[in-house]
Amino acid sequence: MLRDLVCRLALLVPLAVSPAALAAGGPGRDVVDMAGRTVAVPAEVRRVACLEVLCYQKMFMLGAADRITEMTMTAAPWMIATNPQVADIPKISPDPNFEDLLAQKVDVAFFAYNARQTMDKLESLGIAGLLSQPQDGKVTTAEGYIEENKRSVRMFGRVLGEEAERRAEAWCRYLDDRLRRVATVAAAIPPGRRLKVYYLRGPQALNTQGVGSATYWFGVLAGAEMMVKDQAWTGRGSVSMEDLVRWNPDVILVGRQYPVDLVLKDGRWADIAAVRNGRVYPTPEGAFYWDGGLESVLLMEFIAQKLYPERFPDLDMVAELEDFYRRFYRYPLSEAEARLLLDGRSPDGSRNNPMNN
Repeated sequence: MLRDLVCRLALLVPLAVSPAALAAGGPGRDVVDMAGRTVAVPAEVRRVACLEVLCYQKMFMLGAADRITEMTMTAAPWMIATNPQVADIPKISPDPNFEDLLAQKVDVAFFAYNARQTMDKLESLGIAGLLSQPQDGKVTTAEGYIEENKRSVRMFGRVLGEEAERRAEAWCRYLDDRLRRVATVAAAIPPGRRLKVYYLRGPQALNTQGVGSATYWFGVLAGAEMMVKDQAWTGRGSVSMEDLVRWNPDVILVGRQYPVDLVLKDGRWADIAAVRNGRVYPTPEGAFYWDGGLESVLLMEFIAQKLYPERFPDLDMVAELEDFYRRFYRYPLSEAEARLLLDGRSPDGSRNNPMNN
């Protein structure tokens, strides 16, 4: 059972942080980041730099979005609708100006990209920096991937304080509950009867995500045979048209608000089973894209219902969305908004990725 899984932490390596960083909140406390490093952070964290794209969503869910001094740019369609104040947070793309972090008197920076370089720079400035995303290729099971995601959310809670820790634990319990509901049913599907699924990440039709990604592991938990399972790379990558023809997926999921016409209007895809049988689906995207972050658990439910509606007759995705947004974002998502989101559309009804990323 998921509740019995033990999180396997890496060897803890102490990291010194300057007295100036700790002075912001008095006596500090230690937090273990996603690299297994023990990082000293101020007792009260008032100013946070989100230097990686999944940070904002966690800060928002944990009730601390007002502490963000700057954040990595994203065009997630429901981000502003759920929190209009996010429009006022300075955006960075692609790299931060580290001197700005000093001027902003940042207490803590969450980072994931150019990890060694960013880590060294933050340390030299006396800013507590925490690696905050699970690292691709480090996890080889769905259970391990789930534990890494819970560990990341709990780390944010630990940094932000007691109320944030309570909210982090509530999300972890929710994740475990949904996993029991979906994965238990999906586990009964024999390997030979699992539908073959290709996830189109975009911006090109042959761009996808590999083993190590949310789409892969949540797809597996939903009962899918993910077509990238034998690829040598993890994270983002590309496949060939020959691969797609050979795989002949039963279902194609089109993510990141890219058009399904990338597949439907390209004659090379016409004989693939998913196209012939009308099983090319746009994925919903929320306060962040469903291929990563907190809402990926909803992607698992979405995939399970799309692939095996007869096995999940009581899975009401409108109700699931309304509950999730109310519970974790404190946002009263209406039924009309939920249906729009489930159709893969933005609040204004459009489906477009303006950043082409």
